[in-house]
Amino acid sequence: MLAQHSFLAFLMMSFPTSLIKKFRSDIEGDYRCIGDEPLVLVGLMGSGKSALGKRLSVALSLPFVDSDTLVEEEAGITIAEIFELAGEARFREMERRIILTTLEQGACILSTGGGAFCNPETRAAIKENATSIWIDSSPDTLLSRIGNPASRPLLATGDPLKILTKLRKERAADYGEADLYLRTGKQSHRVAMKKLLKLLTDAGHVERLLPDSTR
Repeated sequence: MLAQHSFLAFLMMSFPTSLIKKFRSDIEGDYRCIGDEPLVLVGLMGSGKSALGKRLSVALSLPFVDSDTLVEEEAGITIAEIFELAGEARFREMERRIILTTLEQGACILSTGGGAFCNPETRAAIKENATSIWIDSSPDTLLSRIGNPASRPLLATGDPLKILTKLRKERAADYGEADLYLRTGKQSHRVAMKKLLKLLTDAGHVERLLPDSTR
């Protein structure tokens, strides 16, 4: 299991200044999170969970956690290698444990793997301890963002577009249990972030801060 001090050290890692500047350029205004629950991004691979999650962490000054990254850190190998050597069941076990540990850390932005929210135990823990947002896109948009499908174990068994279409259909009911829903397309990160922050603000999870001169 990932040692507690190692996990906390990961949470304390910050983005390089150059990345923070890049992420800030996609954020309009200043915001703060209301409450101390994690914000958990769920959805299929390629939906933008990591890209939006990193920007959201900068916007709200909260730690960013990627469950896939933590699984690879714990295992010392890639997710594709975990699938090949130990199978999907072993990966899901590691993923579930790491997500449950993350939920105990308090406010953060957690990006989960595509199948994480489909695990009943993991989904129940997220629903009880966090606010979940389903980040959704069409299968062809997902595929355009993924890059090399060979790096994704679930896409290596056939036509990637057909597999993504099938996965979305199969997982829609599970993703639909998320607290909030955001549909993204081929728009810029700046547009997607504006939609995400508005969604969270309207739902009462985020507050936009006014400039000092207008308070």
